[in-house]
Amino acid sequence: MYIIGSYIVSTLSGTSFVDFVDKRIFKPLGMHSSTYSIDAAIRSGKFTDTWTHFGRSIPPWIEERFVDLTAGPGGVISSVEQVVRQTV
Repeated sequence: MYIIGSYIVSTLSGTSFVDFVDKRIFKPLGMHSSTYSIDAAIRSGKFTDTWTHFGRSIPPWIEERFVDLTAGPGGVISSVEQVVRQTV
């Protein structure tokens, strides 16, 4: 149902869910490196692949064209530093 939730937010706000979260949540909290965009994360120079417990790199699997679809149920790309700073 998270996909429907993000659809409702985008419909009522008149903007994409990704833009809504960026403008109304990330920016006001100072989370300037947090994004849903894999391309933006890679351009930042801070992006890294996920790693398995035995050292195998797992490259990103969600394509940029699917960001709006996957944003509602998850897909935030952020750093531990930014997430922890907001919860302390």
